[in-house]
Amino acid sequence: MARKRNDEDERPAPPRRLSTKVAYCVLLGGAALVITRASLATLIQVHGDGMAPTILDGESVIMVRGEWGIEAGDLVVYDPSPPEPACEDELTEPADRRAAEPGPRPGGSAIDERRSPRGELHDTAVVDVDDVESNWERVRERGTKASPRNFRVGRVLAVPGDTVTFHVPDVALGLVVNGSALQQKPDDPIRLVLSGKPAVGEDRRDAEGPRLRALAWETLGHTRYPVLLGGEAPTWASMGLPEDLGPIEVRAEGYLILADNRDEGACCDSRAIGWVPPDALRGEVVVRLAGNPGAAPDSDPRSRGLAHLP
Repeated sequence: MARKRNDEDERPAPPRRLSTKVAYCVLLGGAALVITRASLATLIQVHGDGMAPTILDGESVIMVRGEWGIEAGDLVVYDPSPPEPACEDELTEPADRRAAEPGPRPGGSAIDERRSPRGELHDTAVVDVDDVESNWERVRERGTKASPRNFRVGRVLAVPGDTVTFHVPDVALGLVVNGSALQQKPDDPIRLVLSGKPAVGEDRRDAEGPRLRALAWETLGHTRYPVLLGGEAPTWASMGLPEDLGPIEVRAEGYLILADNRDEGACCDSRAIGWVPPDALRGEVVVRLAGNPGAAPDSDPRSRGLAHLP
């Protein structure tokens, strides 16, 4: 009898049911997804067209948190404050008050660095802070005077420690990074539907429809990406560089970040705020998810779907 009891004790337990295994897998997968989203990757939505044509208004992207491995050509999410740059259409103070404030800025405007950011930035690529850090206290309350705070999306052209030469003639943006000139190859114009506000004097009667935009392919090192060309020559007044002394070589104190939409993103990248310090980076944008194919009628609809960036 004792031997029989021992055999029964050593008998293996019956296998779990398939449904139980599936439930365990779903539970573990959900936990892994939550941990990954909280500590490594985040799904965020971009508002504005500052990164057109790479990322258009309303498209969603996946951001990997942290600043490790950031190289020239990568897309990043960064915090531009303090101080917060101001676009022309964001300056809501009376004109006489702005004129009385000290401190010249490009274009003859003056910016109060103590002023908090105001309004939606419809003409640049931004992401809500709450989309990046869901546990932060909500900074926007509709119907109150609370000001929204936004992170920006931009492309890295130089990293801290790089040697950057500005004002180089006959070179795209006048930039040479570590001895390699930034290159641009113009392409046929592309029709895009952008959400930005019309520029002063611009005819935007067809603002709701697609318009031709000057497109070029830019090459930086081994990275090739499309940009929308701006109508004005780039300025680097925020760097404190003299404008009339020819090429100037400096060592990068932070990240040099520009928007792919060179006109509508000019107010919020390194042209306006200078070097972006490493601690201002929130992560790297690595994947663009499905967007709106109708916003780029000249392109293959599949090109607005899942894509690795840049």
